[in-house]
Formats: sequence, C-alpha cells, structure tokens
Amino acid sequence: MSKPLIVVVRLKPRAGAEEALLEVFRHFSPGVFRERGCEKFALHRGDEAWMVVERWGSREIWEEHLAQPENAELNAALTPLLAEPADVWDVSPIEIEDPVKSLL
Repeated sequence: MSKPLIVVVRLKPRAGAEEALLEVFRHFSPGVFRERGCEKFALHRGDEAWMVVERWGSREIWEEHLAQPENAELNAALTPLLAEPADVWDVSPIEIEDPVKSLL
C-alpha cells in the first residue's frame, strides 16, 4: 500500500505582488483539486511568507502532478511574483500516538 506524501512549499512574494499571487492560486487551484490523488492543497498566508500544504495519495501521484502541463503553467505564473525561489519540502507523515491529530 502506498503511503501518502505531504508537500510544504514556502513562497515569499515580491513587495506588492500579494494580490497577483492570490489570483494565480484562485485560477489554478480548481484544476489541482480535481487531480487524481490530491487530498489537500491549502494556501496559508504569514507575515513574510506564504505556505502551501499539500497531501497526495502517494509520491508517484505527486510526481504525476509535477509532470502535468498545468503545473508548469502554475510555476511559470508564480515565478515572476516571488522575491526568491520557492522552497519545496516533500515529507512522509509519521503517526505519533493519535492518528487523527498527528497526521495531516
């Protein structure tokens, strides 16, 4: 059985690009939500950076997502809006005691 994969992406928008960044996500997220194996694709805003937290059914499914033309379009739209390259972390969840609270 495949293990789910959690992906955390840190994005630092250029000054003044926050609204444009949000519009990019509004445009592309419905397609991501419909992709096979996409369990979560959540955008969060902090004071200095934005975080995208994703959950995919498996690493293989995430890799399929990365190969989609729409993913390349999303990245191309994001790149000029960022002050620095996106920081992407892909990690496997580890259950600790309570599977409801300890797993995304």
